[in-house]
Amino acid sequence: MTTVKNSLSLPKMTAKARQRVAVFLCLSALATVSWWQSVQAQPQPAEILAIYFTPPAGAASGLIKQIDGAKKSIKVMAYGFTATNLAEALVRAKRRGVDVGLIQDEKSAQNNRETLPILLAAGIEVRSDGKHAIQHNKLMLIDDDIVITGSYNFTNSAEKRNAENIMIVRSTYAAKRYADNWKIHWDHSEKVTDSPPAKAKR
Repeated sequence: MTTVKNSLSLPKMTAKARQRVAVFLCLSALATVSWWQSVQAQPQPAEILAIYFTPPAGAASGLIKQIDGAKKSIKVMAYGFTATNLAEALVRAKRRGVDVGLIQDEKSAQNNRETLPILLAAGIEVRSDGKHAIQHNKLMLIDDDIVITGSYNFTNSAEKRNAENIMIVRSTYAAKRYADNWKIHWDHSEKVTDSPPAKAKR
């Protein structure tokens, strides 16, 4: 008995055909990315907890209220962190068992010489981000669902001298997006072990 084997062979593709397939695959990939971005861009629910403007002073008290209410974690990114009352609030949170981490801008770290000793003495991990021209974020993430951000640096000048704003929102979606970005900066930042030297007197 003679067995006949059927084999399926694909025709060889011409250079033009290969080019068309490559273009098709690229367009398919772009369409997938575009679809994912459109999903990401869909409106997400958020609850506005508070909005503050300075002047007048008083925004710091709103921040401290949120810090004092934290139960699990506080993630901070700060261009400037000179406000000792905010540093002390973070220390209180740390002593309650809240996981606290702060990323500062490396180039302006010298300005934080009054608050860094407070944070480091309490065992709060501080890292310096020097991977950018400046690390200009002003952000606090509390318990994975509260986002605090705006123009307000965590400084005495922001509270008493500058025109600034803060928005506090509850949104697990926004908190996750910000937390993912915070983690990127945290991973490439350098751990701070010593306070900056005191400013030389003239």
